[in-house]
Amino acid sequence: MAASAVRMFWLFAMLCHGLGAAAWWRLAPGGFATGHPRFWTNRVMPPLVLAALWAAWWAARRGRRSDLRTVLAGFPAAWAAGTVAVVAVFPATFGRLFLVPLGVVAVLAVGVVLAFRGESGLSRRALAVGAVWGALLGAAMPIGFRPPPPRTRPLNRGAVSSVEGLATVLGALGERVFVSPGDGSAMIRVDRLRITVQPLLRFLARSPDGAPTVFTPTTVREGPGLRLVAAASVPDGLDLRYRADYDASLCVRRDGDATRIDATAVLPATIWSHLNGFCDVDVSGHRRLALAFSPCPDARIEVRPMDYPFGRPLRFAFLDASGRFRVVEATSGEKGPFRELASGPLRRGEPLTIELCDEDRPVTRIVLDDWSAQADVQPSPTAGWGAPANAIEFSLSGDEPTSAATIYVSLASTSVGRGWDCLGHRAGTYRNRVRVEPAR
Repeated sequence: MAASAVRMFWLFAMLCHGLGAAAWWRLAPGGFATGHPRFWTNRVMPPLVLAALWAAWWAARRGRRSDLRTVLAGFPAAWAAGTVAVVAVFPATFGRLFLVPLGVVAVLAVGVVLAFRGESGLSRRALAVGAVWGALLGAAMPIGFRPPPPRTRPLNRGAVSSVEGLATVLGALGERVFVSPGDGSAMIRVDRLRITVQPLLRFLARSPDGAPTVFTPTTVREGPGLRLVAAASVPDGLDLRYRADYDASLCVRRDGDATRIDATAVLPATIWSHLNGFCDVDVSGHRRLALAFSPCPDARIEVRPMDYPFGRPLRFAFLDASGRFRVVEATSGEKGPFRELASGPLRRGEPLTIELCDEDRPVTRIVLDDWSAQADVQPSPTAGWGAPANAIEFSLSGDEPTSAATIYVSLASTSVGRGWDCLGHRAGTYRNRVRVEPAR
């Protein structure tokens, strides 16, 4: 009875490990170079686990008890080494959570002892070999999931507004521009389009040490939000200042038919996040919206709805490490591989212009003066397939072509792809100058 229970335990444990490894191999993003850690965690580690399971099955069928113990001993060793490694890599997040994998270690270790209790002639060397292979494999996984060093490029130019005092200000800047001081958004009417720009650097899903945010408590993950601490009216505009665990400011001014927005954020330390926003744009009032980007101005990319996590594909753009600006479409949802729709050169520091076209007619232009200079171009750990950390995602909120559209601009985030991994924004001063002007 006891032997049967032990066999059932190991069948269940092997099934869980097998399903987990197969699912990860199938679902994890690919397209990484062999020198990238995610190539090993996503494409090499799962087959190694499956090979170990096959070896255990083969040894059990052939009655090779010493070989079976070699394989089974590797599983508690892998979990033990993985526990030590994950605490070392992510001490703030797993300083308490380590008790969970430690419990798995204890259960698996007891399972090994019970499976071979009372048997003689089993080699201690075989046990040591199993423990070593398991420990190496287990320790490699958390190390492979360690986020890369932050590679955003803060300009360290510009300064947070020095305005003091929370004066009562009017949000209306003429008939076509309205600023909401509370959240720092600016609503601009151009022709029949209603464009809302949120230009403040915000962090929506944080991690204290770069660990995947699924393991982060809600209070830590959400972090402190920006709150308005000072406001003043200036000629043709507003000057606003905000504070969270970093300082930010926003100045919005009318300049003839154009609206100029100047946002600044000063990070005193690196902030790790899964989701964040450098500049968010909402568009409504259109009949059929398309975007044209300045690096590839002849290509008009229709804005379409997308599904999550699977279904209709997301369309997004990015700047890669070679200086190529690419507009691509995902395979399903926001998952790769990605099909290129248009591309063109974009030098570091060169403004990026996004032209909004309604029913194939150019209506307005949104110019991002500082995005390309500060974007992180290293590979995204969640997107894979050549997509970098920066992204400009755009989609409709509903099925109809008249549905509101959203454009999410980030310097370094992991919203595209699969997973809750984090990337860092380096300490320094980030600047976001935006112009919204009629199309020429």
